[in-house]
Amino acid sequence: MTYLIIPALLPIVTALVLMCKFKVVPGKAMLISWGIAAFFAFTIWKLQFTGIAAASILGIFKSLDIIIIIWGAILLLNVLRESHAIDTINNSFFKISNDRRIQIIVIAWLFSGFIEGASGFGAAPALAAPLLAGLGFPVVIAVAASLICNTLPVPFGAVGIPAQTAVTTLSIPLAENGMNQAEFGKEMLNQLTLISGIPGVLTPLAAIVFMIIMTNSSRKLRSIVEIIPLALFSGIAYVIPWRLTAIYLGPELPSMVGAIVGLPLTLLMIKFRIMVPKYVWDFPSGGEKINTLAVSQNTVKIPVFQAWMPYILLAVILLVLRMPGSPCINLFGKIQIILPETFGVVNSGASWKILNNPGLIPIALIALVSALCWKIPFPGQWKVLKNTTNQVAMPAIAIAASVAIVQIMIATSSNPAELPGMLDCVAKTAANTMGKAYLLISPFIGIFGTFFAGSCTVSNILFVPLQFNTALLLDMEPALAVAMQNIGGGLGSMIRISGVIAACATVKANGQEGKIILLNSIPATIMALLAAITAYILG
Repeated sequence: MTYLIIPALLPIVTALVLMCKFKVVPGKAMLISWGIAAFFAFTIWKLQFTGIAAASILGIFKSLDIIIIIWGAILLLNVLRESHAIDTINNSFFKISNDRRIQIIVIAWLFSGFIEGASGFGAAPALAAPLLAGLGFPVVIAVAASLICNTLPVPFGAVGIPAQTAVTTLSIPLAENGMNQAEFGKEMLNQLTLISGIPGVLTPLAAIVFMIIMTNSSRKLRSIVEIIPLALFSGIAYVIPWRLTAIYLGPELPSMVGAIVGLPLTLLMIKFRIMVPKYVWDFPSGGEKINTLAVSQNTVKIPVFQAWMPYILLAVILLVLRMPGSPCINLFGKIQIILPETFGVVNSGASWKILNNPGLIPIALIALVSALCWKIPFPGQWKVLKNTTNQVAMPAIAIAASVAIVQIMIATSSNPAELPGMLDCVAKTAANTMGKAYLLISPFIGIFGTFFAGSCTVSNILFVPLQFNTALLLDMEPALAVAMQNIGGGLGSMIRISGVIAACATVKANGQEGKIILLNSIPATIMALLAAITAYILG
């Protein structure tokens, strides 16, 4: 199986080399990688042309969910810019604090954590990055910091879908091994939140350290040391309710509850200047606000409450729509777009509950209502719509191609050549190489899945069975291995290709995707090792 590693990894390596070394735009890079994946699937794994085509079509179909979320997020932000509401929001953040370190804590960590818990699918960094950029953050730092902070909430993102998927995927293996699914799920959540809690508390500090190191500012060490108390407090204020909610209420609400509790507590500390550094840290140049859309001269200044209303509505509606037992979930779920099995290929069909996509309801709906309430002229609305579509076009190609590649890789798991699938080759080789030290690499398998598939949920679907079976073979606790998969899946969101592309698109940082992936791979690796060490100590 060793010889299969090269063709299995080559599509991924090609995409990285093209984007990082040769500055090829992601759309073109991913299309080339798709061609390589299709070629090897045909020549080595002996998939038929119809099977490759069906897998690719399925990938494009599944990518629409992600693309519409990106489109909705960018549409809302462009409406805010066109109406000048974004300026009011930016000023309100400056009123909280004009210290860039504190802005990271409030926006990228706590505000973003709520959005991730409510909607998932990369919406959080796509919303947080342009807010930071609008405040004057360099676009690379705005995107990278938003992605770093968008890790701990991810296993419970989109109302717990990734964590729930990890358990439901194992329904048959659990039954075969005489394990109770509910008890296994509770133990997995306990392990997940206990082990990732420690690196989770450090997450906002990690983003701040990254920001400071990436600048040419003086007194770097002192700037880091003096923000440690507030950064750790914000981490603890989020993580404790996050863990307790997971243990006692299940996986649906931890990330939202963590933010609902942690944000007001942290804002109180800031208001009364408890643990707030006396020195206000800023970029050496003071930062430069980006403006990706020409602003209409006819608009009037939006009051603070009105400017924040779209985000307030977004939070409230998402919470109502995503609450367990909400009738909206079943009601919206009745409206589906069906992709039939293409060319008669088994498992190539899918259904899409389009109204459950947060990019449409509530994000795009709120954007439309906001544009009407703020009386943006029709030419301005048309310009917003046109510019939004143009911004999304190239990222959409890249995302569709990347998900198509994943589907081809999944399709190779069942092949006429009777070889291990592409993804199985990579993961199993790593596990066999490490042996009893498998615990050290188990989160990296989760990182790999999220990195390329662009989803912790997809990563869990791909690799949870492998983690579970490998744990049994190595006499490890299976719940621990699955928890480490989820932890790695969350950390992988720092560097997932589709997430980086999406966040860059919102701030017009196209061409910086490869650099951000390489930079964020450092904290992702450190935090994965920290989680593995924590698991070893606690185990």
